[in-house]
This record gives sequence, structure tokens and C-alpha cells, in this order.
Amino acid sequence: MTSSASEALVGLEARRRYLRPLQLAIALSVAAELGILLIFGMLLSPGGSLLHKTLWTLVFCGVGMGSAVGAFVDLLVVDRLRGLPAVLACAGISSAILGVACNLLCWRLDLHFHYFGGASNPALFLGGGVVLAALGGAAAGALLFTASGERWLDRAGI
Repeated sequence: MTSSASEALVGLEARRRYLRPLQLAIALSVAAELGILLIFGMLLSPGGSLLHKTLWTLVFCGVGMGSAVGAFVDLLVVDRLRGLPAVLACAGISSAILGVACNLLCWRLDLHFHYFGGASNPALFLGGGVVLAALGGAAAGALLFTASGERWLDRAGI
């Protein structure tokens, strides 16, 4: 293999290492937000605009906050940690950004809009968000920063 071909391969590998956390964080956030939309936004709190609820959950929270989590994982974990320390770091990042910051903002907004039942059950709204964020972050960390997780992502084409 020539030197330029080897450098190109190294560049592609680095690109994949930094894109994977973004792609996975967005995908997992959108999937979790879809569940929140279906359970809290449609089943438990059917009132209000479905369009606004969908934009709020899938676009602003799912894509927006998923991107923020993926960017922080890139900055703080990629090429620095592996294994259990990386899994714990991802769980912490996700908990801080999604479970605390985003969840508190969404709860305050929901007190005004009444789309997701935050006013009637704040413990479920806030506590569930923290738990879901921690578990999702740990799962993402295990997929991104363990050998078995990387193999699974390779097979899945991510």
C-alpha cells in the first residue's frame, strides 16, 4: 500500500470514529423521543397539537440534543477512553445533557404547554428522563467503545 493510500485509510478510520458517536446519539435520541411522543404525548396526554409535539420531541430534542450528546462524546471520550470508563463517561454525558439540562428545560416548557403531563406528574417526567438518559448513554458507550459493540455496529452498517 502506498503512503498516500495508507494516509487516506487512516483519515477514513478517524472520520468513522468521530461520526459514529454523532450518528448513534442522534438515532438513539430520536428513538427514545418517539417513545416519549407515543406514550406521554399521545397516550397519556392526548390534547394539544400533534405537529408541535412531534417537532418538539423528534426534531428539537431528538436531533438537537442527540447532536449535542454526540458532539460531547466526540470531544471528551473518542480517542481518550475505552471499555468501562468510556461507558460510564457516556452515561454521565447523556445524564447531564439529556437527563438534567434538557429534561428541566422541557419540564418548564411543559408546565406552560401541557403537552406531556409534566405538571400532573413531575416525578415521572423528571425521574424517567434521568433514568432513560443514563441507560441510553451507557448503551451507546457500550456499542461505541467495546470490541463487541463495535462489531455489532459494523454488522449494522453504522
